[in-house]
Amino acid sequence: MTQELKDLDLEDLLRHGQDQTSNLTFYKLVFQSLERLAWQNAASPEVYRQSFLDLAAGFLASVKPEYLPQAVAAKSLLLKNVRF
Repeated sequence: MTQELKDLDLEDLLRHGQDQTSNLTFYKLVFQSLERLAWQNAASPEVYRQSFLDLAAGFLASVKPEYLPQAVAAKSLLLKNVRF
């Protein structure tokens, strides 16, 4: 794939990462995409934060239970601004 993963839209990113669902990097990219989507469409910082949390919660609700710990860990690391 010649296109950088960070430049993929969410649908393409999810399709590309289906085989990597237990990989923290996959979840990091998903949450970064959701964060970018929230930021681009927010009228204020409060709306941005709530939108991102809502998008993240919706995504987490769709994750298979066996992969949920990795997804939650990635979200927590990103919210704490920890690099991984």
